[in-house]
Amino acid sequence: MKKYIILISSVILLVSCEKEISINLNKTNPRIVIEGNVSNLKGECSVKITKTINFDETIPNPTVSGALVTIINMNTNKIDTLNETKPGIYTNDSLQGISGQTYTLIVKTNNETYIASSTIPKMVNLESIQLPDSIAGETSHGGPFGGGTGSNTIIRMIPIYIDPVEVANFFQFVVTKNDTMQKDIFIQSDFGFNGLVSNRPLRVKANKNDIVKVDLQCIDEAVYNYLFGLNENIHQSSATPANPVSNISNNALGYFKAHTSSIKTIKIK
Repeated sequence: MKKYIILISSVILLVSCEKEISINLNKTNPRIVIEGNVSNLKGECSVKITKTINFDETIPNPTVSGALVTIINMNTNKIDTLNETKPGIYTNDSLQGISGQTYTLIVKTNNETYIASSTIPKMVNLESIQLPDSIAGETSHGGPFGGGTGSNTIIRMIPIYIDPVEVANFFQFVVTKNDTMQKDIFIQSDFGFNGLVSNRPLRVKANKNDIVKVDLQCIDEAVYNYLFGLNENIHQSSATPANPVSNISNNALGYFKAHTSSIKTIKIK
């Protein structure tokens, strides 16, 4: 049985158990992990490429250098090449995505080609962030609204936005606290509140005077399903969770996300 550890930049994997578990730790061939983003904001396009490690290894995931990484706008056929700015990190500061247009990521490395497509949804503005009373000492339980493990002060933050009624919508909230991106997954869909003003909270570990930035990203359904599956894996008790379904071809792990961004910053008082 093959086992992998995937270290995704937006997520931390925590497994806790009280009974002894016997695991088959067969050595396996590494697999490619691709984390790609293209945004409606200029300069936010990046692709990170690493390889998996075996279950019993504690070394960092090896980065993949020297890859040919391109993003094609399928509506205009414009091709943008990404340059490797750090080991395994490929960026293009001039690429700016457009809502309603589809982008295809092509990664070529070690005589293999990996392809993924994603469409930038309609822009939804983050109108404001409301702060109800904080919850001191509550344990965070995760789920689609985010959270990790451990006992912390948890601030309920309500991102206020109006859901478009025309189509199904899917959202990810990327939270940065004091210039450090949080590793929790915060996702929502409009199931049950299509066309309404959202009042569903995020539960963010924070303290007084922290500066918290919330980036409301409109994502497509395939990326939402990937993040939902990844979040489910993090918070289940199984020692060997299944990999979530990727939108990248050729048996790659990870995701390619084309999205909008609407950002608000708030100080915790």
